[in-house]
Amino acid sequence: MSLLQATPLAGRLSESVRSTSTRVVLGCAAAAWVALIAPWPGGGEGGTETGAAHAHHHHSVPPVAAEVVDPWSLAWIVTWLLMVIGMMWPLMVPTVGAITRASFRGWRTRLGVVCLATVTILWLAVGLAGAVLARTLSVPPGSVWWQLAFICLALVAFRSSRRSRLLEKCLRLPALAPGGRRGAVTAARAGALTWRRCVLLCGPVMLAMTVGHNPVLMVFASLAAWWEAWHPRAWRDPVPVVLIACAGAWIAAAVLLEGRIGYA
Repeated sequence: MSLLQATPLAGRLSESVRSTSTRVVLGCAAAAWVALIAPWPGGGEGGTETGAAHAHHHHSVPPVAAEVVDPWSLAWIVTWLLMVIGMMWPLMVPTVGAITRASFRGWRTRLGVVCLATVTILWLAVGLAGAVLARTLSVPPGSVWWQLAFICLALVAFRSSRRSRLLEKCLRLPALAPGGRRGAVTAARAGALTWRRCVLLCGPVMLAMTVGHNPVLMVFASLAAWWEAWHPRAWRDPVPVVLIACAGAWIAAAVLLEGRIGYA
């Protein structure tokens, strides 16, 4: 079997959505969303740190100054991984579909897992880096200023011509081997390339959520990233910008209404 020649991801989307690998990926993403939003025993509003922050504020007690983001806690790591699965794995559908179509039958699942594991590990590294920075700066969990700063950065990045060129370049995959060690290496390379495009799509917004996984921001950011991923030349489309701006406006309005602006 010859190597798969590089072809645009958008051109393979119609085939990918009908594949078994797509159903598995989207099923895992849906399960992650349920785990993030559904109430956890003793966890307040869902499994997010934001829920705990809201519960804290409902008692009209300002955050403790010493309370900072803890990226090494099991709760933070699990929640971040669930967020990556829920938000980022759907963006991997065309890449995983291309890998499974190019693979020998016995290697399809393994190479798909290698691709997804590569993306997940890279996103975990990004999340840890952002959370460590927040901890170094003594940023409290759920900090509104931290979230709004990265949302503003995301809005500025949408106007970058360099970002637009890189997004177009990342639409193409490298040649994929059908199995063996070379297949694992090329699947990991494809995952890393697609991860780079995901970072360009929503990296700043993901960093905004290293201090707390705000469900509203997650929904708007996911819609913006998915829209831009599936629509060619979407960086010229106002829809992603409007969605991110709405998320920022929602967060700011919530802060003002709750009277948290003094210590958010």
